[in-house]
Amino acid sequence: MFFSLFFPFGLLIMLGSVASAEFSTYVVVGTITFYISVSLIYSVAESIGAEREYGRFSLMISSGIPVQLYALAIAFSNGLQTILVSPIIILAGDLFLRIRPDCIPLLAITLILSIFLGSTICEALAFAIKNYYAINQYSNILSFTLAFFAPVYYSPCSVPMLFRYLTFLEPTTYISRAIYYSYAGIPKETLIWDLGIVIFTLVLIILINYLHKRS
Repeated sequence: MFFSLFFPFGLLIMLGSVASAEFSTYVVVGTITFYISVSLIYSVAESIGAEREYGRFSLMISSGIPVQLYALAIAFSNGLQTILVSPIIILAGDLFLRIRPDCIPLLAITLILSIFLGSTICEALAFAIKNYYAINQYSNILSFTLAFFAPVYYSPCSVPMLFRYLTFLEPTTYISRAIYYSYAGIPKETLIWDLGIVIFTLVLIILINYLHKRS
């Protein structure tokens, strides 16, 4: 509850109170990306890890249910909270910082694609690590790393050139940029970064299938 609700809203209000008007959009964008990263990655990875730990995952798969379908059902059940809370963060950004998205349809598409991407990240983590307690630990580390070591609260141009290209290896970079350009009302740029989210998701799906067959 703390990391899912109070912490994101606290960050939004705290950073919004000290950020200049130029960077207020990044505060909202970063908070939405942070929420998707921390809330979704941790909850889905923990749920899939628990299903595997207690044998329910193997039981469902052995009954003929496709592994991706069952994992997607787990991700969707955990993603409902993300779908419900994200609009509240958007509304809070409008209320406290007077920042509102210029292209709401593209923002909605980006959020849906981001939820799928976040789900595949935790699925890959849950299949790569067999120990349930290790999954919980690494999902916490991964979610905060993707939230704070990627340019989500600032522009990638602020990252030194030596490390800038490394930020494109982090999926939250694509999420935050797509959300930013949907706020800025630039459809072409939004769709380009959305395409990056789709490609990242497809690569992770291939990885998940490999990890599942190996296990």
